[in-house]
Amino acid sequence: MRLEFRHLELIVAIAETGSLRKAAAALSLTQPAVTTQLQRIEKHLGGPLFVRSTDGVLTTETGTGFIRDAKALLDGLNRLERTAQLSVQRGAGAPIRVGGVPAHQFSLLVNALATVLPGRECSSRTIRETGTLRTLLGSGELDIAVLREFPGFPLRLPNGVEHRLLLTEPIFTGVSENHRLAGRDEIPLAELGVEKWVMPHPDDSGMNEFFARTCTAAGFEQRVTHLTNEAHIAFALTAEGGSVCVLYPIGSARQGLATLPLIGNPLYRGLVLAWRADSVLASTIDDLCAEIARGYLELVQAAPVYAEWWHRGGADFALP
Repeated sequence: MRLEFRHLELIVAIAETGSLRKAAAALSLTQPAVTTQLQRIEKHLGGPLFVRSTDGVLTTETGTGFIRDAKALLDGLNRLERTAQLSVQRGAGAPIRVGGVPAHQFSLLVNALATVLPGRECSSRTIRETGTLRTLLGSGELDIAVLREFPGFPLRLPNGVEHRLLLTEPIFTGVSENHRLAGRDEIPLAELGVEKWVMPHPDDSGMNEFFARTCTAAGFEQRVTHLTNEAHIAFALTAEGGSVCVLYPIGSARQGLATLPLIGNPLYRGLVLAWRADSVLASTIDDLCAEIARGYLELVQAAPVYAEWWHRGGADFALP
């Protein structure tokens, strides 16, 4: 007899279900077939892997080590199979799968791919959750993605995924055009200490925690009175209710709002490009980043407040 992967699957199934009957059902086998196969395996190994009881089975000391190594081998086989399938798909010209947070760099990446790899199809989807993007990159269900990273909350990307910082983007604040601070070129964060804030719902990026910590460091506790992920609602609450909202420097029309950059840029996020090292994209990253940067600079020039901030020294802060 020689051990095969089907034998490992049987042993792992018994360990995970805790009984021969349940393992047989999980593997679409009869219980006598599982019992016979287990007896053959244990005879081949020279000792028992399980102790039978009226409640099921318990793993022996030998079985514990065997099961651990069997799981590792099965996981390795699954990864090998998945990698080979993805390689065949990519070689056959399968669409490049793009993911990312809803940021301008996401659409710029999609456009850059069309320029750098003309004729290659692309599919894309925006995803807010950092953990989901990490998982999809690690499993190979995404080839490339734009992620955000806040200070104190590192991305910790999976093995086989490489990354590069695209930009450190300042986060401005918005107030009503009738607000006492409207019209200022920039303000210290501490001047917002008495204000009510509109913030997005907390997520796994760490943004809300980063804001709270930064406000505390500036000498006040942030008072969040409204939570919404809808920009138009945040803008309306700010314009009409006297609150302060988060403003990314590039965005759609913000009627009734004044944009306030913060002195020293205490609020910011890193925008990161991450890609699978085994992707056909790996050799094009320099060209993709250059194309994204070109498109982003065009957007900067079209945003008056951001352009002014950029040209008075902000570019040194933003560019890696």
